[in-house]
Amino acid sequence: MKSIFWHTVLFSALVLNSCTGVQKNDDATGLAPPVYSTGWYMREELSSKYITYSKKEDVPLFPEKKGGGPKLEFFVDMLDILDGEERKLLQQNLYDGLSCQDYAEKVYNRVKDEYEKIKDDSTGKPGAVNNWSYIETFDGAVYPSLLVISRRFYNYTGGAHGQNEKTFFVLDKKLLSKVALNGILQAEAGKSLQTQIDDALRSRYHAVPGAPLTSVGFLNDTAGVPQNFFVSREGLGFCWNPYEIAPYSMGTLEVVLPYAQVETLLNDRGREIFKDL
Repeated sequence: MKSIFWHTVLFSALVLNSCTGVQKNDDATGLAPPVYSTGWYMREELSSKYITYSKKEDVPLFPEKKGGGPKLEFFVDMLDILDGEERKLLQQNLYDGLSCQDYAEKVYNRVKDEYEKIKDDSTGKPGAVNNWSYIETFDGAVYPSLLVISRRFYNYTGGAHGQNEKTFFVLDKKLLSKVALNGILQAEAGKSLQTQIDDALRSRYHAVPGAPLTSVGFLNDTAGVPQNFFVSREGLGFCWNPYEIAPYSMGTLEVVLPYAQVETLLNDRGREIFKDL
């Protein structure tokens, strides 16, 4: 099977409000890189129906002044599907039920209004306020019956660092529904799965086998089982955002449990999903 690699670019030279074919690019973002990076791809024969929609704007806080002073850097880049029920599925789960263009405009207007409100607190001194950055991008893998999409969000409004968040969506194109973790696991899988997740984190951060995760900087002795998950050919993956189980300095955390390791924890639907990747 021939496949192509797909990865969106942050702060690339994009044409404002343009639609472009999905293509390989290099990541140039300030966001924390993922601990685990899967092979985002789509089958070449499917690629014509999947496109990206991007909106990029720079909004000076004081446009009437030379240089404009501080500014808002706004960038949204998202996956779109040309037509059909799959498009509705994507819009309902990722874009508040809106088209890509309407979603981008809604977010842009909200963030722009919030930024311009700080003029009242600046007492006419552009240097007294910060540049803002709002970045929201979507990466993903297109499988025959699944869309596995990650939403990456970064928002900086001042201070030591911005807000960094990553959320996965596993969407069933056949059933036209979002896949829930408990929908692919056996009812009694929780305890064993938690053990496997904790062991994977210990291994990654070189903790002594069986030692509490706090021994290598985590906030709790166990990571639990997050609902922020994804599936890939490599296995069942989990993601935690800053402060969920570790300090901000540890970034966004991801682990992947190999399919052979979790196969006995999956129910019939779970095993079927992995066979179709």
